[in-house]
Amino acid sequence: MTRNRWVYPLYNLLLIVSLPIICLFVLVKWRQRIFSKGGENWAERWGRLSPETQAHFAGPRKRWWWVHAVSMGEVKAIETFLRRTPASADVKILLSAVTPEALAWAREKNLADVIIAAPLDLPWIVRRIFHIVRPEIFVSVESEFWPNLLREARRSGACVALINGRISARSYRSYSRIRSLLDALWETLDLFAVRQPEDAERFAALGVPPEKIAVTGNLKYDLYMERRAQKRSSAEAPVVVMGSTREGEESQLLPARERVRVQVPQVRIIWAPRHIERVPELESLLKAHGLAYELISQLRLSSNGSTAHAPYLLWDSMGDLLDAYRQADVAVVGGSFVPKGGQNPIEPAALRLPVLFGPSMDNFQGVADTMVRSGGARQVSIENLDSHLSSLLQNPAICHDMGERAQQAVVAEQGATERTLNLLKGLPRA
Repeated sequence: MTRNRWVYPLYNLLLIVSLPIICLFVLVKWRQRIFSKGGENWAERWGRLSPETQAHFAGPRKRWWWVHAVSMGEVKAIETFLRRTPASADVKILLSAVTPEALAWAREKNLADVIIAAPLDLPWIVRRIFHIVRPEIFVSVESEFWPNLLREARRSGACVALINGRISARSYRSYSRIRSLLDALWETLDLFAVRQPEDAERFAALGVPPEKIAVTGNLKYDLYMERRAQKRSSAEAPVVVMGSTREGEESQLLPARERVRVQVPQVRIIWAPRHIERVPELESLLKAHGLAYELISQLRLSSNGSTAHAPYLLWDSMGDLLDAYRQADVAVVGGSFVPKGGQNPIEPAALRLPVLFGPSMDNFQGVADTMVRSGGARQVSIENLDSHLSSLLQNPAICHDMGERAQQAVVAEQGATERTLNLLKGLPRA
C-alpha cells in the first residue's frame, strides 16, 4: 500500500479529535433506542469482546467470514445471503452492525454465528478484533467504506469485498470531489460486487480497476422472494399502507389521504413511520386534525382478537413492516416525498401490491426504474398522489394487474445471492 498513505493518519487524527462530538451525537440520537432495548454493548464498540464471544473463535481453526453492515435496512438486505453462506461456503459468520435496531433484529432472527456491535473505526480497536477472529474474508455491505476496517482487514491477510455495492448519483458527486484521495481506499478491496451497471460505471470513474468490479444484481430481490407470502384475506374496507415515512413527510401526505377518503370513504390507512419512536409525533398530528386512530400494539394485546375500525392504524412495531404490507391493497413508499432518497419498494412488490412513491428515490433509483418500467409502480407527486390512489382503489382489475406486474419484476431480478457467493468463494483465500 503505497499511494496516498498520509490519508490514514489524517483520517485518524480527525476521527480522534471529533470522537467526543460523535459520542455525544450518538447518545442523543440513539438514547431512546439504546436504553429501551437494553442490548447495547459499549465494550464491543471499543473492541473488547466478552470471553463467551471470544470462545467461538478459539480452539481448532475454523473458517470465518466477517460481514459488516450499518442499519437494519442493510442487514435485511443481506438476510438471505447470511442464511445461505454457511452451507454454501462451509464457513461461520461474524456479523457486525452499527445501529441498535439492526443488532436487535439480527439477534432476534439469529442471522449469524456471532453478532457484535460494530467497533469504532480506529486502527488499534479494529486490529484487536481481527487478531481474535482471523477471518478469511471481510465483507462490507452496500456503501460502507470504513478506512481502518478495510485497511486492517487487508493487513490481517483477509480478502476484502464489497457486496450489494452501490453509489447514488449524489454520493458519486461527493466522491468525485476527493477522487485523488480514494486510491488508498480502493486498493484495500479485492472485489466490488455491485447492484447494477450504473454502479459499476461510477466506481470505475472513481478509480476502481475494472477487473475488480462485477455486476451481481440486488440482493434485496432474493431476500423478499424467500419471505414472500400471500396477502391475508381482503378486509371489507380497502387498505393503504404508508410505509417508512420520514420526518416532515406525514404533514404533507395527510391532506392527500383525506382527499382519498372523500372519494373512497371506507378506506383505512396503515401508517408505519421509518422510526417507531416518531409514533407520538403522528399521534399528535392526527389528534390536531381530529382524526381517530388506533395502535397496532394495542390491538395485538387485545384479548378478544379485535380488528382495527378507526380510519388510521399506527404501526408502532419494529422490524415487521412486511406484516403491515400483507394487510394492504395499495402501498405508498415513504421517504420519497421529502428529499430523503426514498425507501425500499421491493417488499410490497413481492406481495403483489401496486406501489406508489414520490420523486425522491435516489437511494433506490435502479429498483424504482425497474418497477416503473414493469408497470408495477408509479412515481407520482404529492399533488396527484390522491388521484392515483383513488383510481386504484376504485378499479380492482387495474389494481390487481399492477400488483402482478410488480411481483413479476421482483421474480425477474432474483439470483444475486448465488452470483455473489460464487464470486466470494472464488477469491484466493476463500
